[in-house]
Amino acid sequence: MTVELESLKGTYDYYAEDWATRKHLIEVVGEVAESFGFREIDPPSIERQGLWTEKEEDSVTDEMYAFEDKGGKDITLVPEQTPTRARMIQRRKDLKTPVKWYSTSKRWRYEDVTKGRDREFMQGDFDIFGLESVEADAEIIAAAGTIFKRLDLDDRVSLRINDRELLESILESHGIEKTEEAMKVVDDKEKMGEEEFREDLRERGLSGEAAEQVDELTDISGPILENIESLRETAPEEVQERIDRMESLGEALERHGVADMCRFDLSIVRGLAYYTGLVFEAFDSEGELRALFGGGRYDDLVSEFGEQEVPAVGFAFGYSPTIELLKKEGRYPLKGTETDAYVLSVSESVRGKALGYAAELRNEGLCVETDLGDRSFGQQLGYADSINAEKVLIVGENDLENDEVTVKDMETGDERKIPQDEVLESLS
Repeated sequence: MTVELESLKGTYDYYAEDWATRKHLIEVVGEVAESFGFREIDPPSIERQGLWTEKEEDSVTDEMYAFEDKGGKDITLVPEQTPTRARMIQRRKDLKTPVKWYSTSKRWRYEDVTKGRDREFMQGDFDIFGLESVEADAEIIAAAGTIFKRLDLDDRVSLRINDRELLESILESHGIEKTEEAMKVVDDKEKMGEEEFREDLRERGLSGEAAEQVDELTDISGPILENIESLRETAPEEVQERIDRMESLGEALERHGVADMCRFDLSIVRGLAYYTGLVFEAFDSEGELRALFGGGRYDDLVSEFGEQEVPAVGFAFGYSPTIELLKKEGRYPLKGTETDAYVLSVSESVRGKALGYAAELRNEGLCVETDLGDRSFGQQLGYADSINAEKVLIVGENDLENDEVTVKDMETGDERKIPQDEVLESLS
């Protein structure tokens, strides 16, 4: 029997040396989340298809890994988690607001595989439920920005922010019809050249003049507070309060210390159908990668699953595109496999003593390995080097007779003898 050894397209075998960086990145995201008071949850990885298919059609429904289970239910591997979280919120009437959740887990979408876009992928989700406030919006964006600050990538990342209702009102006030069709094209603007963009608009029923106007209007971008006045001049009177809100958001982001990463960008739309106003995406500021993550406000989604009306804002963090950005910055891997100590048995007669030391060190929380194959002294040292052991504790008969052991620093090569009763103190 011949077995195909390659993983399926868009899925990957992450060996230990690859997973170490991804695990570290997951830990950074978790640390940031918890520093903002987000609580970790663990939703299911399979759901009923209706969570997605019963909403307005969007690209996700075409990309789901959907099938019928043995009980005849139409289910899917979770393609993105927002509807799941909305369902969970609707189930619980006793939760005190604001509810602040985060999690990292695998998702699945059958889409074209490109750099940073896979079919099985890790995604982190942050959400605040129960508050329709600028401060909630600002905290969500600040949490996202802080992740990249912790990774020292803030100079390479641009957070682009818009309000979909504001954009729609501006287009309508300039006589643009078919705004819904126009916004679908605007959502892909950054992937197109000018002529391709305008041609796509014309194909969706806009006149040449209207296509030109949409192109020019959606070019409005820049630091949030610096663009407020030009927005006031461009937008109709009925949405001036939306501009006030955008101004307040800009001020709040300054207080959070992430305003230097943020830009207003009237071309940001986000394709998912459930967004109701604020939308934002993070991009490689040098424009070489797809969006690193995206999010926004979805105030109506929870009510689609029951009587409870709960405003919400959140984002989904993309691990795969962030890994690609780290590679471009020459900072991959972030972290290799690491071992705190390797306990080396010089001979079979001291193996029991060596295992005792290993157990004590593990009880102190250290990552410790020992010989499992009766290897020679040199082979054990070679293995310790291959697993990036920081220290090697050498346990030999002669040293034990002198009530001591030898500790070797694998980075410098230095060796020193220490009393047996100082092993824990010396290595931990």
